[in-house]
Amino acid sequence: MGQLVSNYRRSSSVGAQVPKTRNSPKILLVLQFWKGDQEQAMRLARFIADLSPGMNDHADFLFAARFDCSQDQDTMKYVSRKFNVWTMTCRRRGVGWPHGCNELWFGTMSWIYDMISMKKLPHYKAVFTFEADCVPMRPDWLQHFCREWDSLQAKRPTYVAGALLTAPGEHVNGNAMFSADLRFLRWISKDIVSAASSAGWDYLMAPQFRQWGWAQMPGLVSYWNSRTLPEWEINRLFWTGMAFLHGVKDDSLLKAARKRLLNFA
Repeated sequence: MGQLVSNYRRSSSVGAQVPKTRNSPKILLVLQFWKGDQEQAMRLARFIADLSPGMNDHADFLFAARFDCSQDQDTMKYVSRKFNVWTMTCRRRGVGWPHGCNELWFGTMSWIYDMISMKKLPHYKAVFTFEADCVPMRPDWLQHFCREWDSLQAKRPTYVAGALLTAPGEHVNGNAMFSADLRFLRWISKDIVSAASSAGWDYLMAPQFRQWGWAQMPGLVSYWNSRTLPEWEINRLFWTGMAFLHGVKDDSLLKAARKRLLNFA
């Protein structure tokens, strides 16, 4: 299992050499959580494992815990039946919204950069960061994301792909796929380092992400901060054929997806 080894001193990557690493065709699924949403996050992790018919060759799985949250060993073992599993516990001490979320994301991305650079992680083609209020909506959601990511890259270099939102300003919601290009990861972890506590990191970094290159990820939808979903809305969403939805705070959608996609509660 990985350990958090980064220090977070601000430095410049201009002209910096990135290490040579062996590329992997996989993506890295990164589930971020804290004590307040850990229980739901672990149910989501088990659901994702249940959707994979065998050992998954599209992705590995990283459990990214906030500094004050321990890892769930039983869920790690459960998920490891279907995915190669990594764990990290962030050392950054931010709490609350948005500071705690900002620090956890930056700490996680810095850890990923350092671990790939030291060849302790495979050099994935992309990193998908997501949280407990997310639900896969199709059994093939992961294959769908991998295909769509490759399709986006074939059109033009894309470093961020997710739900492109317009409020409170144009930005890609942070439950999204990010390139694992080491120049990009180094820029995040060594140049940007962290975000102000005035707003979420995904909103604050929108101008820079746009410059790097962003896109709407087909099939990924964000219902930001929705407390629950009524049954009629859940039924409508499944009819749309979407692949993945973010933003439902309770387990109404997760329970419905488990029943529909796995035929049991």
